Amino acid sequence: MNPACRTIQLFSFYPLLAGLSMILAPALPLQLMGWPVEGLDWIRMLGVVTMIVGYYYYQLGSNNVLAFCRYSAQMRLIIPLVFVAMVFAFDMNPIYVGLTLVDFLGGLWTWSALRKQGMTVFGARTAAG
Repeated sequence: MNPACRTIQLFSFYPLLAGLSMILAPALPLQLMGWPVEGLDWIRMLGVVTMIVGYYYYQLGSNNVLAFCRYSAQMRLIIPLVFVAMVFAFDMNPIYVGLTLVDFLGGLWTWSALRKQGMTVFGARTAAG
């Protein structure tokens, strides 16, 4: 298996487990963050979508879809910036930026694996990717 694709395959367990927890115990993350426990149906529905994303990650990693590794790393590396912009634009709670840490670290891991293969994440693609 390609090392970058392996990072994607292993990262898939994060959205799979997050989605499962959103379905089975949607109030738990809200309680841990000290937020009101409401909208549990929406959280469960989002949990299903999150598990579907995890499934995609697992399958695309397992099938060595290298282009997906690149696109995934791009989005996971910029997600903290997107959340910072939303905090300022919509007066959201800054704690949301911290929720992007796992995605960002996963993006760094995939980026590192791609770099070791001489591939870029941002900018022009190399002959290999």
